[in-house]
Amino acid sequence: MIASNLKTTDGRSTTLDGLRGYLAFGVFIHHATIAWHFLQSGQIDMPPERVFAQIGHVGVALFFMITGFLFWDRLLKQGRNLDWQAFAISRVFRLYPLYLPLLAAVTVTVFYVKDWALLETPSELLKQLSLWLIFDRPDINQVLGTGNLISNVTWTLTYEVYFYLSLPLLGMIFIYRGGHVKTIACLIGLYLLAQIVGWEHSLKKKYLLSFVGGIGAAYWIRRPSLVAWGRSRIAAIVAVVLLLVVMTLLHKTFAVFPLLLLSLFFCVVVSGNDLFGALALRSARWMGEVSYSTYLLHGFLLWWVVYHLYPQMGLALDDPLPFLAVIAVCCVLLVLISSLTFLLFEKPGIAKGKQLAQKLRLRRETRQSVPTEKA
Repeated sequence: MIASNLKTTDGRSTTLDGLRGYLAFGVFIHHATIAWHFLQSGQIDMPPERVFAQIGHVGVALFFMITGFLFWDRLLKQGRNLDWQAFAISRVFRLYPLYLPLLAAVTVTVFYVKDWALLETPSELLKQLSLWLIFDRPDINQVLGTGNLISNVTWTLTYEVYFYLSLPLLGMIFIYRGGHVKTIACLIGLYLLAQIVGWEHSLKKKYLLSFVGGIGAAYWIRRPSLVAWGRSRIAAIVAVVLLLVVMTLLHKTFAVFPLLLLSLFFCVVVSGNDLFGALALRSARWMGEVSYSTYLLHGFLLWWVVYHLYPQMGLALDDPLPFLAVIAVCCVLLVLISSLTFLLFEKPGIAKGKQLAQKLRLRRETRQSVPTEKA
């Protein structure tokens, strides 16, 4: 009931939309810094600067918390009435309408890199592309480190998919609350599901813990006293301080203590606190709207501009000023491209998913309402 009091626009939380915009841009800065150090060393590695290393990890952790919060909140609201078929359809139509064009662009790029030569058998190429369809990143057409073309960002989608698939089992354990046998069966199911989803690279508990912060926030907003404090000025100050502590003083993000700090920060945001107006800016909310495009496409843009074209421009690779100018141009391009792909792919895809779910729901209800003829 408290959730309905959050600041919303068309059913969306404005503070969460604003937060998404900053997070996606932070991940872009993180990978841009990695690209800068690559130009110096030829190695792709974590930035040595703590802030630039943490800004990407913090972004991912909070993105996971947003997912955990939104869908656990929905589960608490709807309980056994949650339409799992519609949920599954919405997730497929949320992830793939943009991802498929990106995969097509990556495939064209690897052939461009190899002078348009097919270096794999058709069956092997098909296998590689099939694995990319489930967000794995094997090398395509013998281009080493093909995942670097997109800064390997799809690893997080594997964790998102695991959370989506585990949600019914988690609901059985913590909300529907069956007997001990059902609970044990669900726990075994969660383990087996983790093995299936993470068959190539095992899912790590430290990343999965981020979702717990979002689940906790779903309970936080159901306590009026906590929400009232979360909207206060002192809560905004505490939230900003906690965020700065994690980004500047701590060496890790995915550990219990920093995740606790980020969870409290997140609880303040979901309470409806716009952090002195920063999350309520129209520009931030639009960037939140297109954040999936920003997140998924920024690595591809960086590869073409920084990794591929920049070394050919004749600029000094150790001079930060021209690099910063190029990154500034990339920022503008990224906003434009993300806005365009959102309007062309994401938004129509979301609408198609809703239409399909509604059509199937009506068909199911019609079938159930028809009386069974007696023999």
